[in-house]
Amino acid sequence: MKNEYSKIRRQYIELDLQNVVDYEKFCMISIVWHSTKIEGCSLTETDTKVLIENDITAAGKPLKDHLMIKDHYAAFQFIKEQAKLKRKLSAEFIKEIGALVMKNTGGYTKTVLGDFDTSKGDLRLAQVYVDEKYFPDYKKVPDLLEQLCKSVNERIDKVKDDEVIKLSADIHYNFIHIHPFGDGNGRTARLLMNYIQLYHNEPLIKIFTENRAEYIDALNRTEEQENLEIFRDFIITQEMKFLKAEIDKYKKIDNGFLLMF
Repeated sequence: MKNEYSKIRRQYIELDLQNVVDYEKFCMISIVWHSTKIEGCSLTETDTKVLIENDITAAGKPLKDHLMIKDHYAAFQFIKEQAKLKRKLSAEFIKEIGALVMKNTGGYTKTVLGDFDTSKGDLRLAQVYVDEKYFPDYKKVPDLLEQLCKSVNERIDKVKDDEVIKLSADIHYNFIHIHPFGDGNGRTARLLMNYIQLYHNEPLIKIFTENRAEYIDALNRTEEQENLEIFRDFIITQEMKFLKAEIDKYKKIDNGFLLMF
């Protein structure tokens, strides 16, 4: 599979799609839609495009879903700019991303252990339990984030070519299992994954909403078997699916357009 990925990646890069007018913007819109759809957003991909491009809402759909889309896209734009600056990872940087993801849909939470605000990027002060899984104790979260940032920063300027996507998968997997926020962890994990791609000017990664079950399964099996290759392979498979689709679209255009009367 890795040899196939290398071949497809080279094909995609050789097409130089990054320089096609508005290509990256439309690519980001699609990724935002898939990412928010995984979290239960009701907007269609067309709704998402119209909302981001024209600020027109979809009739009869919840305001929160529209805000989720707008926040996610703003966070994507933010990491794109930070990647140009080659900003290294830090807990503060991650909290800035988390705050943007939850800017208009997050809020204040009061607990016996303390209060935190997801719209401000505050780290959680409560235990989190999702789908029969407990995440690390909140007191361990700051140190775990620091360890994650240190590990990523040690590798980020050393990886190249096919190794970049492995680092992207690794930051996603480890971040999601730290689960540092009260909400927005999945979206932030996927943004951090694409931050690594943007940092290296590599193709963006899309996790398809129709593969949500396989996505969750890959995360769980990676933890159960303590084998990062499982999640890396899943991410590479998703990337190959995305790149093949983009190459096919380009080939259709390259075949020419016939006028019809």
